[in-house]
Amino acid sequence: MGRGGRKLSSLSDKSVFKSGRGSSAGASVSAGKVNPITLAVRSRARALLRRIDSLPVPRAGTGTVLALSFIVSGWLYGSVVAGTAPFLMSGAASTVGLKATNIVLTGQVETSEQDLLDALALGSRGSLFGFDAAKARGRVLELPWVKDVAIRKLYPGRLAVGVVEKRAAAVWQHKDRLTVVDQSGELIAKFGIADLINNRFSHLPHLVGMGAPEAADEILPSVALYPAIAGRVRSYVRVAGRRWDLGLSNGLTIRLPENGLLDKLYELDELAGRDRLLEREIDVVDMRIADRVVLRLQPVAASARAELVAARLKAMKAAERKL
Repeated sequence: MGRGGRKLSSLSDKSVFKSGRGSSAGASVSAGKVNPITLAVRSRARALLRRIDSLPVPRAGTGTVLALSFIVSGWLYGSVVAGTAPFLMSGAASTVGLKATNIVLTGQVETSEQDLLDALALGSRGSLFGFDAAKARGRVLELPWVKDVAIRKLYPGRLAVGVVEKRAAAVWQHKDRLTVVDQSGELIAKFGIADLINNRFSHLPHLVGMGAPEAADEILPSVALYPAIAGRVRSYVRVAGRRWDLGLSNGLTIRLPENGLLDKLYELDELAGRDRLLEREIDVVDMRIADRVVLRLQPVAASARAELVAARLKAMKAAERKL
């Protein structure tokens, strides 16, 4: 066909972009008055066609894979909208071996294992997929006895939980309520009837009175410096929010001053070791006066002492009469 064929092709291309106003439009195009935008569109279209022609022929089954991907994507989107995605993913994770089959709990004494498991909130399937250890740690820290906790996920199916519990230092009594507190006086947990029946915390001293827990971080460590005294104390009584009375296991009361607490405790420890003061028949040791210690004997001892003093006075008077 030669030149005629090429000319026909050129006319054919031009006819695609006719403006629809008759043959005069085609003539104007052939005359070289083509819009630049039209030329750019033609060039991009030809390049796109060449790229499509150069693409390899898709392998068999490609359409099926694309269709299944589209279906699965729609199913996942629907589960997210419906709020069932976590359940579905948890089930899938359990199927492939991400279920927490080995949960190791260490360090808990006062905290029950069931309370820990409830706080971890692994769910009925126990899947580690999507389990947020940081959020679980926050929930565990809200348990009354837990001071600190470390949670580690060890794939494929192990969860390690290490608990550090608060240390009970005393039982605070306010009116008819008893509460366990730590060394700093922070309230830990209610002292219930079961604790009383099981004789739990009976070895702990009692804090008594308003404001006692808040001031416990002063009195408890101070008395602990003197084991001979601390081992005998059964109650720390806060008086008027200013000072303390110590109630010992033998019924003796030690009245401490508002100021100079450590100095008076040191003096009391000296008297306890040298004069065995805490083992005598004494009701009260009053240390509130700066330069002296005032003792009040037990009623029986006071009566016996009064009789002894009267007998001595009588003997002295009899001796004077003889002289």
